[in-house]
Amino acid sequence: MSIGAEYLMKVVTLMQFARKAGKLVYGYDACLRAMHHNKLYLVIIAEDTAPRTQRGITLAISENHTRIPVMVLGLQSDLSAALGLPISGVFGLGDKQFASAILKYDAEQFHREEPCK
Repeated sequence: MSIGAEYLMKVVTLMQFARKAGKLVYGYDACLRAMHHNKLYLVIIAEDTAPRTQRGITLAISENHTRIPVMVLGLQSDLSAALGLPISGVFGLGDKQFASAILKYDAEQFHREEPCK
């Protein structure tokens, strides 16, 4: 198993736990609503999501003056199938602990600095 596949599997597993806990939001509009209600801590965008959708999310984050991290990984079909959801390219985590666990794993995997808490 390659490092990329192992990394993706770990992130998807954490997303599955968040979904079971009712803390996963999926879809462009649902993520924007959660963001405007300050109930979003991490946004995950699939790699094959349309550039206009990606721009819309990043623009909404900057206009909302929030510091929500955005990750781009996986494919829409793979992520949606693993989570048991209809095909979507935008996923949001509405729980601080799940978001920080994914960001911590990302920082460890790629030797990045953890974001401020």
